[in-house]
Amino acid sequence: MTPNDVKWIQIEASSKCNAWCPMCSRNKNGYGLRDNLVEEDVPTEKVQQAIEKLPNLEMIEFCGNLGDPVIAKNFLELIAVAKTTRAKIRIHTNGSLRTEEWWTNLAKELANVEHDIWFGLDGLAGVHEIYRQGTSYQKIIDNATAFIQAGGTAVWQFIPYAHNEHQIKDCLKLSQRLGFKRFELVKGFRRDQQARHYRTGEPFALDPPTTIHRVMRMPKPNTYVDPNNCMHQYQSSVFMNSNGKLNYCCFFGRKGSVNNVEELLYNKVDLTRETCIKECGS
Repeated sequence: MTPNDVKWIQIEASSKCNAWCPMCSRNKNGYGLRDNLVEEDVPTEKVQQAIEKLPNLEMIEFCGNLGDPVIAKNFLELIAVAKTTRAKIRIHTNGSLRTEEWWTNLAKELANVEHDIWFGLDGLAGVHEIYRQGTSYQKIIDNATAFIQAGGTAVWQFIPYAHNEHQIKDCLKLSQRLGFKRFELVKGFRRDQQARHYRTGEPFALDPPTTIHRVMRMPKPNTYVDPNNCMHQYQSSVFMNSNGKLNYCCFFGRKGSVNNVEELLYNKVDLTRETCIKECGS
């Protein structure tokens, strides 16, 4: 893969977050930050340098690995950089940050750009917050509604668990009434069963869904990852950490990350490595 081949870049805009989702890499099963976590926003100049070296980008995706992108102080600067390309802009967020006015203004900023924002809503009030600890269901609905009414394109993202799968149809119907363009079920990659309450530290069960939903890809033991199931290869993509360094994808995080596009692409990804098998084996 050469820089000209890369069509997609995922950018971790920040390692900061307001949520305490169990099994997130930034915390200890939902209670307390992990040791040695560095909270930072990705430098705008690092994003600009990477984008300038990737002339054929079709997607610029601001996602979360250790944090939520919209919490970044320079987030609107990052959007301005992304808008200098012809790429679609995608944002993944828990949606419980910023104000309705901020979301209205963001919709106006993206008015002439192909875009979508994926709001993480894993159930209705009282159920959504079981996994998305520390977020406010009503605030997310208010922010998403403000964004949609200002012309923004929104997607309702739902991660099924045993405690929320009974609300999938109700959430789908509500998403349609509110004007979300799509409703997406996604697999929960955080598979540990033990979770902790973000305020008390008390353990509680976070069980997987009882039904393997049609749209969910469930991992099976294997010793190899098919190239068509590797995002880095299938979508010709790269991932940037909040420290501005690059890797193949978010599952590698900072481990083995490098300083520039060329250094990353001149190394061939080994699809038999443990991380690849664990996360994308099928």
